[in-house]
Amino acid sequence: MTASRLGSLSGAAVVAVGIAYAVVLAVGILRHGFSEPIADPVLAVMELLTIAAVLPLVLLVAAILLVATSERRIWGIVSLSFAVMFTAATCGVHFVELTAGRQLGSRGLEWPSIIYAVELAAWDLFLGVSLLFAAAALDPAQAPAPVRRLFQVTGALCLLGLIGPAVGNMRLQLIGVFGYAVMLPVAAFVAARWFQAEARARAA
Repeated sequence: MTASRLGSLSGAAVVAVGIAYAVVLAVGILRHGFSEPIADPVLAVMELLTIAAVLPLVLLVAAILLVATSERRIWGIVSLSFAVMFTAATCGVHFVELTAGRQLGSRGLEWPSIIYAVELAAWDLFLGVSLLFAAAALDPAQAPAPVRRLFQVTGALCLLGLIGPAVGNMRLQLIGVFGYAVMLPVAAFVAARWFQAEARARAA
């Protein structure tokens, strides 16, 4: 499989999982409202979708590394390294929540808690840094400006989400949520379209 094909498919998968998660979240809100936390079985499906989202994200970053020029490849390696750290952290958190957490009576991720802090490190810190370096790995002469800008903005929003847990005001963490829940699927969609165009150009 070519890097362009990998980028196109993985970007589309990120978008698909993002849409599925939004639908399930909407079902959870309709079922439980805003006054009580979302519970099983909706919560379990959301956690499974979170785990499902990480593989295409890593593959998308890997595709960016593969198309990076030799001068920018180091940034692609750094981006992929943080993407792997992100994957390990968030998969670990949700595996614990889906297994031991439920047996111990966990009601999901609640702040403040150590496991929630690990989750925020994954989505706000590791993913944010990975996306910023992914943008740096793309040569301006190679990748369209919207692709690079969207990765930069999304990464920056993820990092800004760290303000919430740092000051103890989780409303500020919604900045990060907006980054990875809204902007990330948009960035992945634009990147997938670019990779698809690259694949067609090479085929022609």
